[in-house]
Amino acid sequence: MIRDLDMVMLFAADVDRAVAWYTDVLGLTLRARHGDFAVFETGGTPLALHGGADPAAAASHSASATPVLRVDDYPAAKAALQAKGCVFTFENTTPGAVFGSFNDSEGNALQIIQRRSA
Repeated sequence: MIRDLDMVMLFAADVDRAVAWYTDVLGLTLRARHGDFAVFETGGTPLALHGGADPAAAASHSASATPVLRVDDYPAAKAALQAKGCVFTFENTTPGAVFGSFNDSEGNALQIIQRRSA
């Protein structure tokens, strides 16, 4: 029945602002844009933004799922994101990974993770 994960979609009150944030802050490449819908390359499952949500609705969607973006060097990635204004709201280190959470321009929760070799 289900073959694979096609994309991860987040909602945005201001798609123009969100597209700028995802390209400028995260450095993602915009693959396609049609009106209030945008799709970014991630090296794996695409990340999409869908507009039309009011700010309260966009924030409520963030509680239902959190895209986790893999990085090679967590401290360097965190420092680069903080230099661009990201505020980390959670961090943890486990034997298998180090990870931290922050929000995008629309209030959606995101997380970066560096996996550790076994």
